[in-house]
Amino acid sequence: MKKVININFQGRVVPIEESAYDNLQQYIDSLRVYFANEEGRDEIINDIEGRIAELFAEVLQKGNTCITDADVESVLNSMGRPQDFDAEGVNSAEQTTAENKRNNTGSSSTSGNRLFRDENNKILGGVCSGIANYLNIDPLIIRILTAIFIGVTFIPYLVLWIAVPSTASKMIGAQRKKLYRDPDDKMIAGVCSGLSKYFGINVWIPRTLFILPFISFAFRHWHWGLFDFPSFVNFSFSPGALVIYIIFWIVLPEAKTAAEKLELRGEKVDVESIKNTIQSDMEGFKERAEKMGNDIKNKAQEFGKSFNEKSTEMGTEATNVARKTGRGLGDVIVLLFKIFAYFIIGVVVFAIVAALFALGVVFTGLMPLKNYILESGWQSIFAWGTLLFFIWVPVIGIVTFIIRKIANVKGNKNIIRYSFTALWLIGLFCFIGLMVSLRNDFRYRNNPIEQNISIQQPSKGYLEIIRGNENKFYYNNNRWFRLEPFTSIDEDSVFVRNINIRIIQSATDSFYITAVKLANGSSRTVANVNADAITFQLTQNDSTIRFNNGIAINQNNKFRNQHLIVTIAVPVGKKIKITSKNNWDDGTDNISLGFDDNWNWGWNDNGAFNWKSNVTYLMTKNGLKDLDDVSNDNDSNDTNLQESKKELQQRLEQLQKESEDLKKELNQPDSKDSNRYHYQPEAPKKTKVTANTNDSIDILQQNVTDLIRTRFAI
Repeated sequence: MKKVININFQGRVVPIEESAYDNLQQYIDSLRVYFANEEGRDEIINDIEGRIAELFAEVLQKGNTCITDADVESVLNSMGRPQDFDAEGVNSAEQTTAENKRNNTGSSSTSGNRLFRDENNKILGGVCSGIANYLNIDPLIIRILTAIFIGVTFIPYLVLWIAVPSTASKMIGAQRKKLYRDPDDKMIAGVCSGLSKYFGINVWIPRTLFILPFISFAFRHWHWGLFDFPSFVNFSFSPGALVIYIIFWIVLPEAKTAAEKLELRGEKVDVESIKNTIQSDMEGFKERAEKMGNDIKNKAQEFGKSFNEKSTEMGTEATNVARKTGRGLGDVIVLLFKIFAYFIIGVVVFAIVAALFALGVVFTGLMPLKNYILESGWQSIFAWGTLLFFIWVPVIGIVTFIIRKIANVKGNKNIIRYSFTALWLIGLFCFIGLMVSLRNDFRYRNNPIEQNISIQQPSKGYLEIIRGNENKFYYNNNRWFRLEPFTSIDEDSVFVRNINIRIIQSATDSFYITAVKLANGSSRTVANVNADAITFQLTQNDSTIRFNNGIAINQNNKFRNQHLIVTIAVPVGKKIKITSKNNWDDGTDNISLGFDDNWNWGWNDNGAFNWKSNVTYLMTKNGLKDLDDVSNDNDSNDTNLQESKKELQQRLEQLQKESEDLKKELNQPDSKDSNRYHYQPEAPKKTKVTANTNDSIDILQQNVTDLIRTRFAI
C-alpha cells in the first residue's frame, strides 16, 4: 500500500504517489542545480515542468488513477536527466537508454499483438509500415501492393489512418508532431508560419495560398463564391481560404512553450532541446528588440504583462480545459488537412504523369509521320530531343521518385535530381527550337480562290454525295497504331481529313459545286504552291457523286494545314444525301498546326446549313428539311389540327348564337298584333329551319369531338 497525495503542478491537480513525488522533486532540484549558470534558467525549468505536467495528463487520460513511480521514471527517462548531457555521463546515458527500451518493449509486449501506425518508418501516415510490422513482413511489399491497387486501397488507407493509433501513443514522451500557431514568425495569427514549420516548407507557400483569393477578387469578381473550387487558369478563387484561416485561428493553440515549438517541428522534446530552444528564442528576441528600440520593447513587455494578468484572472482550470479542447480539435483538423493535402498532391501528380505519358504515347505514335510534316535536318533533331528529353524524362523522373520513395531507397538524391533537370532543360531547348522552326513554315497563308467544279444535273432531282473509298481496309495501318486524323494509305502518302462540306441554297434550279483550297507556307508564294498541289478527285454516275474523304500528303509535299472546303448548292424542291463510308464522321475533326489558321473557318459561316451524314434532306425556302424525321410531319399535323379546331369552335359559337335568337323570336309573340300568329301557314317551314339549325349544331359538335379524338390518337 502506497500513500497518494494531490499536488498542484503547473496549474494541474495531479494525484501522485508520495514516493513518486519525492523522485519528481529530486529531479526538479537537479535541474535547478544544472541550469544555475544558464541564461533564462527560470523559463527553462518552467517549460520542462510544463512538459512533465502534459505527460502526466496523458498518463491519467489512459485511465490510471494516479501517477506511480514507474510513470515518473518513464517521464524522466523521456525528458532526459541532467547527467545524461554531461561528458562524464555517457555511460549512464547509454544505460538509461537501454533501460528505457526495455521498459518500452515490456509495455508493448503487455499490450498484445495490436495494430499500430509506425511513426518511425512512415512515408504518409505509417499505415503500410504498421501493417508490415503487425504481419512481420517487409514494409516494401505492403507499399507496392497499396500503390498497385490504389483504386481499392485508397479508402481503407484513409480509414486506417484515422482509426488506428500510432506507435507514439504506446510510450510516454514519444517523438511526435502537433500543429500549432507559430507566434515567432506570425503576421496575423501565426497560422501560415505554423503550417510551414509543420510541413517543413517555406512560409511564403501557405501565405500565398491564403492571400490569392483577395488578388483574384480584382480579376474575376463574379467568381467570388463562398466555397467555389479555385481555378488556376482564370485567377478565380473563393473566400473559402479566409474561412479556413479563421477556423485554424480559433481551433489551433499557440505554441507558447519550448516543448510546443519542438512538437510543431516534430523534434524530440527533452531537457537539452528545451534549453536550446529557449536560448535561441531569447537570442532572437534580443536581436529583434535591439532593432526595434527600447521604447517598443517596453511597450511590448507592458502589453504582455497586462495580457498575462487578464488571462490569469480567468482561472487556470478554464484555461486548461480550453487548451485540451483546442488541442483535440487541432489534431482532428490537422489530420483532415493532411489527408486533403496529400489527396490533392496525389491527384495532381497522377494527372501530370498521366498527361505526360499520354503525350509521350501520342508523339511516339506520330513519329512515323514526322517525314510528312518536318523537314530533314534540325527539325528532325529537335523532334527527337523533344520526345525523349522534354516529354519522357519527366515521366521517368516522377516514376523513379515514387519507386524510390516507396522502397525507401537512400542515396545521393542531388545527382539524380540534377541529371534529370539537365536532360529536361535540353528537351526544353529542343521544344522551343522545334516550335520556332515550325512557326516559320506555317507563317503565311495563300490567297484562296473559289473554283467551279462541273457536274451533270441528276435526272431525278436527287443527288447523293458519297465520301470515302469502298474498301474499308484502305485506310488501315498495322505497323503503328492508328491515330486520326492522319491515316496511312500506302508507303509514301497519308490522308489528312481536312475536307469540309457546306450545303447552301441554289439561286437557280440546278445543282452546282465549288471548291476552295487553303494552305500555309513559309511565304505567300510557297503557301499558294501548297494550295495548288491539293488534289480533289470527283467521279459522277447520274445522281451519285463520289470523292475521297481526305487530302493526300506525301514526303515531298509536306503538311502545311491543307484544307479543302466543298460547297454544294441545292435548288429549292430537290433532295440531297451525304453518305460517309468507313464510319467516318461529318468532317469536323480537322487538324491544324500553328496559330494563323482561324481564317479557314470563315468559309463555313456564309449561308451554310447544318447537316448529318446518311440523312436525306429536301431543300425548302426556309432551308434543309429532314425527310427521315417524322417529327416534322407531326408538327405540321398538329398545327393544322389546332387551326381547324379553332375555326370550327368559332363557327359553332356563331350557330349557337343564331339558334338562341331564333328561339327567342319564336317564343315571344308581338303584343301589338295579337292575331299575327292565328294563321300560320309558314309554321312548318319555321319548324324545319329550327330543326335544321339544331342538326347543324349537333354535326359541328360531333366534328369537333372527332377532331379532338384524332389529335390525341396522333
